[in-house]
Amino acid sequence: MEIIAAGRLETPEEGFGLQQAILEDVGAGRRPPTALLWSSGPFVAATRPETRREGFAAAVKTASALGFPTLVRNSGGGAVAANEGTLSFSITSAVEDLRSGLYERYAELSSLIVGALRRLGIAAETGEVEGAFCPGEYSVRVGGPGGTKVAGLAQRVTRHAARVEALILVESTRELVPVLEAFYGALGLPFRPGSIGDLPVSAAEMRRALVREVERRYGALRSPLEEELARRARSLVGTWRPAALS
Repeated sequence: MEIIAAGRLETPEEGFGLQQAILEDVGAGRRPPTALLWSSGPFVAATRPETRREGFAAAVKTASALGFPTLVRNSGGGAVAANEGTLSFSITSAVEDLRSGLYERYAELSSLIVGALRRLGIAAETGEVEGAFCPGEYSVRVGGPGGTKVAGLAQRVTRHAARVEALILVESTRELVPVLEAFYGALGLPFRPGSIGDLPVSAAEMRRALVREVERRYGALRSPLEEELARRARSLVGTWRPAALS
């Protein structure tokens, strides 16, 4: 396995493009299993089913007014909001049967994130969080079901590769509360403001802990972000914008 710690990207679209380009490369056998870590400025990432919900246009408009452009990702789950205090983390691997391994991949990534948090002295676990964004039983939480959500997980599976991804909330989470509250409210979905909160570490510390945990578990080698990969990612910029904003 290789790990690409891309750092802070100019736009979130570039991060989405990197995830897609890596998925294609791994599926075609041009790249080994790959972990990717990146961050960017503010954005909301909605899912395709959410774009068909009544109120989606209002949700996009409200998020934009708060400084959070909306993108549409090609994985499952529910809407997430990110800023410079969050980290986007994914692992992409080849698959032989797209119908198997779904839950094992979720369990593996959530366990890895929990391991990275424990490196930092944070007692986390896998489990659903009441009223959280992107709800799911493979969330990473602190403080039990009524506590805070640290990471939401989702997957994208194709014929030859699968990407399991996580948005990890580390710091500056207060900025995300009104965005998620307004976005979920416009979609007619529940959201509990107290379900997110800052961790007692910095995003940089969390980034280092994730890299070390990937290295320990998989013997992963660090790889630079290749210009050709970055170029392909940038070529996909328009792919992630809602149709109404194209």
